This record gives sequence, structure tokens and C-alpha cells, in this order.
Amino acid sequence: MRSTYALAGLLAASSALAETEFSYAHVDEIDGEFSKAFIANWTKPWRKIGPFDVEWEVMFGGIAEREVVRHRGALDRVFFLAGGIRQNYRGFFLSSAVAVIDDQNAFLTTTHQFVSGVGYVHGHFVIALRHISNANTGGENQGENLLSVGYRW
Repeated sequence: MRSTYALAGLLAASSALAETEFSYAHVDEIDGEFSKAFIANWTKPWRKIGPFDVEWEVMFGGIAEREVVRHRGALDRVFFLAGGIRQNYRGFFLSSAVAVIDDQNAFLTTTHQFVSGVGYVHGHFVIALRHISNANTGGENQGENLLSVGYRW
């Protein structure tokens, strides 16, 4: 809960150049059962490297609980907080971040995770495909895939 307040304070204190996104995500199938998630993003311009506009990115999100019998019963809901960079080029972007999660489950088996993503921004709308995983640094950790659609302001 403290991370929620910290993120809210960070977003409230952001400058006029920063942008905020809020997205709904469809989470990949596990044993025939899908889940849903939300992602709140805050981005702030950092620098230009060649043709890329590079931004700082802070993400807060949550993946809803789902019942999967084959993998230890229920997959509990998970909240994550991440920070990293986003490279933009003509509306397309690549992002990578380091994350912490509040609870482990059969697919996110360590508290430290990495978030990678690719997406496209058009005006106020954004679509992205993200993968959350520990990059095989501990446990099975197959990770989670999220396809999100959101609004940016």
C-alpha cells in the first residue's frame, strides 16, 4: 500500500512536461484461463539519442487473481512497481524496466522482475505488449505477457 501512495505522490509532483498513461491489459492464457490487469505509467523526457527520444518511465500495475489447478492452485493477484527507460521513434516505442512485486506466484517466482515492452502511441491512445519476468534469475518464473490499450495525457 505504501508503494501506491509513493507512486501517487510522484505523479502529483511531476512537471508539466511529464505524461501519464492508464491502460487496461489482457493477460495471457494459463491452462485456458485469461486474466486482466491495469497499468499506470508516468513518463518524463530525458534526452535525445540520435533519432530516439528517450524518457524515464515509472510503472505501477496489478494483475488480477485467476484459478489454475495445474500450477499450485490459485495464482494470486500481483502488484508491481517498476522504473526504467522508454525509447520513442515516430510513435513506436521500446521500454525496459526493473520491477519489484508484492507477492510471488507460480509464474512470477521472485520479488525482483524485469519488464520489457514494445508499443505504439497515436495522439492520446497507446497500445503495448509487455512481458514481466525475472529473466531466469531464480525459480521457474515463466513470466506474464500483457497486451494493453490505454489513454495518455
